[in-house]
Amino acid sequence: MSIQLESLARVLARLVLKGIGVRRAWIAAALMTGCVPSRSAVFGPVDRDVQRRAGVAVTWPEADAEAGSTSAAIDALLAKPIDLDAAVRIAFARNRRLQARFDELGIAASQVAEATVLPPTSVDANYKRAQSGSEIELSVVQDILDLLQIGQRRGIAGAELRGAQARAVAAAIDLAAEVEMAFYDVAAAEQDRELVRTAFAAADASADLVERQHTAGNTSDLALAREQEQRERVRIEVSRIEQTLHERRAKLGALLGIAQTQPEWSTVPRLPDPPATAPALDDLARVASGQSLELDALHADADAAAARHRYAMIRSVIPELGVGLAAARRDGGEWEAGPALRIGIPLFNQQQGPRARARAEERRAQNELAASRDELVASAQRVRSRVDQAFAEVRQLLDVVLPLRKRVLDQTVLHYNAMDASTFELLSARRDMVDINRQYIDALRRYWLAIAEAKALQRGGHATPSKDATP
Repeated sequence: MSIQLESLARVLARLVLKGIGVRRAWIAAALMTGCVPSRSAVFGPVDRDVQRRAGVAVTWPEADAEAGSTSAAIDALLAKPIDLDAAVRIAFARNRRLQARFDELGIAASQVAEATVLPPTSVDANYKRAQSGSEIELSVVQDILDLLQIGQRRGIAGAELRGAQARAVAAAIDLAAEVEMAFYDVAAAEQDRELVRTAFAAADASADLVERQHTAGNTSDLALAREQEQRERVRIEVSRIEQTLHERRAKLGALLGIAQTQPEWSTVPRLPDPPATAPALDDLARVASGQSLELDALHADADAAAARHRYAMIRSVIPELGVGLAAARRDGGEWEAGPALRIGIPLFNQQQGPRARARAEERRAQNELAASRDELVASAQRVRSRVDQAFAEVRQLLDVVLPLRKRVLDQTVLHYNAMDASTFELLSARRDMVDINRQYIDALRRYWLAIAEAKALQRGGHATPSKDATP
């Protein structure tokens, strides 16, 4: 039987090479062999787009040497207080969730390779033996419908890859925004802690003074209770802001991918000063719509669904189309060979399910696209309003309220030096100065959080406000 099959193989090879030529045979073999796109073809556009939008490149070390170099660079950044730019760079190199999103590109790339692979070749063998003799029939048939639809298959896979690339870039942009907001939260908590500690020092000094006066019999029990109660309230505030700072540092550390065993790290402990003029965000909605990566991904989803629908429509008419060679030999004679054709008839399966699913996916993508566009405009309007309000509040506090409060404190000091104001009035004025500075720091934090949202929209990402971004 093996000799018969070897003879058949030679016959089929001669017919194939004679019919299509050696060069075309190699081309056909290449078409039937899936090839995964190179890393540069898959990740290159994503890396360049992230660099263009965020101004920072994503680092994906694959070799041990590259990993060691990247780790050394990150350690150098962590050795000193990190600023916002350094924080984003560390997150782009260390954040595992972002790496997982980028790994999805490999899954989408594998679909491109699968789109160029033909189904297995079918080999049928029949052996008949009767009193009059024996007969062997062999046929080799290849389903070529996938070859005829290879353009559609690659179109589907290509659209899905474009969608995955857009979502990978969006993940990086959104991570940069999250890091920026978490960085501002930590810086604000650092400044707030400093102010609260100052307030506690003043409250402690005031309570200590009243306690000594009360011991000497120079003040009432009511005054003593008030000052002690004020000191304990501020002590609670110190504990609260310490916990807030701890939680915000933990959140930022998680975004940066800093392990628990990482050496102690610190950030620049101050928020940036506000600009002198309000940022120009009149065209935020237009820019956000034009740059939106979510809209790009949904466009790709709609293209893929439309291509799948066209693919299923053809399959509903011709589910299988195979060509090949058939050979037979009777009573030990010579092999006789000729072409073979196989056509599937869609009696029971007209691809109703795939067609309905593709139509539903296309409608869903179109509806998602329209809804996302409307939501994006609404987000841009909300963010612009938040920026304007926060900027106006910050400038009002910085330009008007803080100078007035400073003037009150200075006048209180003058009156105290002239023995026209009591120690308690002076301590109260200083507490009020601390309170208004804390109010300013909170307003400044909310302003920079809103700016981070606006930058995310301008870069093509989402507006993801902090849970406590509002007053």
